[in-house]
Amino acid sequence: MASRRAVLALASALLAGGLVMSGTTVAQADTGTGITVREAHNDWSNNGKLVLGLTAQSAVKDIKVSLYSMAATETSATVTRFELTSGTAEDGTWTNVGRVQLPALGSYRIDVSATDAGGDTLTATGVGYFYYSVQTNLKDAKVDRTTVDYDHRTVTISGHLMGQWPGSGVITPMGGLTVAVNSRMEYAEVTTGVDGGFTATLPVTDIYQNTIEASFDYDPNHIFYSQSRSREFPITIKQTPTKVVQTPSTRRVPFKGVVDSTSSTLLWKSPIGWQPLAGKRLGSNSFPDYVQLTTDANGTVQFPATTPLWSNYTISSGWSSDDIFLAGASAGSEITVVQPAAFQAFAATRTDAATVDVTGEMNFAGTWTPAPIAVDIQYSATGKGGWTTVTTVPSANWNGQGYAFSATVPSAGAGYWRASFTNSPQWEKAVSKVVQVPAL
Repeated sequence: MASRRAVLALASALLAGGLVMSGTTVAQADTGTGITVREAHNDWSNNGKLVLGLTAQSAVKDIKVSLYSMAATETSATVTRFELTSGTAEDGTWTNVGRVQLPALGSYRIDVSATDAGGDTLTATGVGYFYYSVQTNLKDAKVDRTTVDYDHRTVTISGHLMGQWPGSGVITPMGGLTVAVNSRMEYAEVTTGVDGGFTATLPVTDIYQNTIEASFDYDPNHIFYSQSRSREFPITIKQTPTKVVQTPSTRRVPFKGVVDSTSSTLLWKSPIGWQPLAGKRLGSNSFPDYVQLTTDANGTVQFPATTPLWSNYTISSGWSSDDIFLAGASAGSEITVVQPAAFQAFAATRTDAATVDVTGEMNFAGTWTPAPIAVDIQYSATGKGGWTTVTTVPSANWNGQGYAFSATVPSAGAGYWRASFTNSPQWEKAVSKVVQVPAL
């Protein structure tokens, strides 16, 4: 006789996983070898039904199943009324008419006897097990919300644990049992009430906590109560927007200049509008070293000066959210670094009574050189104002020492000449020395 411990372990495995004992070796006691048992077990969807698969040379008839308790040697029940539910009478699946009636919940050995139309007989012992169990369900489980946010950080799941009794098929509340509630990172156990009802509230504490469900798991005190689960409810985390408002002390510096300081304010979109987030760590890698500072009561930090800047630069700061219900935020400020430009030579000479030749050379000592380098040639009668652009050299060209330009312009009278560079806000404006040219 199998030990009680072995029986309980086997029952638990079958109730938990729906183990099907098909293909069981059949012990046949007598003359007939023409009938074989393919399967003999519970109907896993109906706890009062038995499933019997038989194969024979001719039509099977006179089926009888005897059920024996694992703890007794006497027959607990005999089932003789069967109907063919699939296949044929020579190779089909049979189930009992009505519901199996047994004295108590438990595990029962299945013995089968049958004959077929050709006269073959079968007497088989221990071809499977019938688990006379309560089939539980958590079908009416529900949640109070499937979306959580800054003001609603928990999910409550409720429902009833119900059980269908195998002999009658009656469904009743299952009170006093433990229902487990699982939501990935959070877990709770609650005891059902007299009506089978349960309620559990779990906090949402992790960004990946996206489902919740209830389950009745294996109970060593009720091993013939089947396990069951509710449907899995989705959880969507709705994050509240935040933003960083960043203000550098200047957005334009000379070549190798610095931005003296940068103010950054962290705000969140509250129900009454944008509000500061105090006590949060704002970080930036836009300074000599990576810097993290804590926001004050106004949500603000003051970052230090930058290193000397040689080219256009972006000052960035951001907050990596420490609250799953608040989105992170970042901001960037573009800093224009004005590149140096200078004239290193300029000359203007009269070639005849009607024209003046101008030549010159520019230098760019910064990180970049503009392209093209357009130079305006300007004239003033007094040299003290009233400068007029007479012509523009479209592009100065590299001559090995600087960027040279030249032009011949019409001029009959005396006056003053100079060159001017105003290419774009990216470079400094430059003016050459002033050269006086007399008339002929």
